[in-house]
Amino acid sequence: MTSRFFYIAIFCLFSLSLSADTLTGNCGDSLYWSFDTETRHLDITGKGKMNLYKYPAWTNKNITIASVTFPDSITSIDSYAFNEQALTEVHIPASVKKFGRDAFAQMPSLLRFEYEGEGYAESENGILYNCYNLRYFKGITRMLSYNNALDTLIVTYGYASANFLNCSYIDDSRAYDTRLSGKYSTTPKKIQTYYLPDELEKIGDFLLCYAIQLGGISIPKKVHTIGAGAFLHCSAMDSVVFEGDGIQTIGDSAFSHCTSLSYISLQDTIPPIVHEHTFDGVDRSIPIYIPAHSTERYQSAPYWSEFFHFVEPTPTALEQIPDQPTKSPDSNGTKVLKNQQLLILHCGQTYTLLGQH
Repeated sequence: MTSRFFYIAIFCLFSLSLSADTLTGNCGDSLYWSFDTETRHLDITGKGKMNLYKYPAWTNKNITIASVTFPDSITSIDSYAFNEQALTEVHIPASVKKFGRDAFAQMPSLLRFEYEGEGYAESENGILYNCYNLRYFKGITRMLSYNNALDTLIVTYGYASANFLNCSYIDDSRAYDTRLSGKYSTTPKKIQTYYLPDELEKIGDFLLCYAIQLGGISIPKKVHTIGAGAFLHCSAMDSVVFEGDGIQTIGDSAFSHCTSLSYISLQDTIPPIVHEHTFDGVDRSIPIYIPAHSTERYQSAPYWSEFFHFVEPTPTALEQIPDQPTKSPDSNGTKVLKNQQLLILHCGQTYTLLGQH
C-alpha cells in the first residue's frame, strides 16, 4: 500500500513538472497554442480564426512571449493578441485575412514585421502602434504607425499618408488603391530601402521627403504622376530609374536637393512635364538616359533643356550590322564581336546594341 502511494506521488510530481514547462490551450475553435516557459516561445497550430474572447488563452496567463510561430492555415489574429509582449520579429503567413486592433501594439522590442499577403486584408487601426523601434516592415500600410527607425519599407497593399497612421484607404470594391502619398514633417528619415508596388499609378506629394539615407529609387511601369516634393532632400539618392514609358508629370521640387544623383533613366520619347524647381540642386551634367531619337525633344523641353548630357541607346541602324563582323578592334568604324556582344569602334567611342559606353 505504501509503495502504491509512493508511485502515485512520483507520478503527480512528474506531471506537475511537465505542466510547469509547457502551457497549452485553445485560441480558436480549431486553433491551439503551446507556450514553452523556458524559451518563452509560443507555437500556434491548427487552422481557422483566432478567438481570444471565447478562449482567453495566453492573455490571461500573465506570461511574456519572446517569439511566436503561426501555421499557414490561420486566418485571423485577434485584437490585443500580442499587445505589450517582448517579440523582436514577427512573420505572418498570407493566409491571415483579418487583423484586430492593437494586435502587435506597444512593443518597443519589435524590430522586424513581415506579412506575406499581397492583397486586401481587413486591418483595424493601431496594429503596430507604438512599435517605435521597428526597422523592417513588409505589409499593408494601414498597419503601420509612424516611427523614425524604419530603414526598409515594403508596401504590399495600400498607400502611405499622414504620418503612416490610419494610412490606407480601401474603397468598397476592395480594389488595389493606386495612390501613395506622404506628409512633409513625418517621413521616416532613416529609411534606406523603399519598394513601390508594381500596380502603383500615382506617387503623392512629399512621399519620402527628407529620407536622407534613401538610396536609388525605381519607379514602377504604371506610374504616370509624381507629386510635389515626393523625394525632396533625399540627399543620398544616387539614381532614379523609370521602368515604364507612361510618366506624364513630375511635380515641383519632386527631386529637389537630391544632390547625390548620378544619373536618371527614362523610357519616354516625349519628355514628362517638369517644373522650375523639380531638380533644384541636382548636377545638370549627370547623364540622362533616354530612348533613341529623343535627344532633340529633351533639349528643347522646358527645364529638361538645363541638362546637357543626354545619352541615347545605340541607333537602330546598328541592328542591321552583318552577323559576321571583322575582328580587328583597332581602326575607327570597325565592327567587333567580343564576348558574344557586337561592338563598333568609332571616333574613340564604343557602341553596343544595348547602349553607349
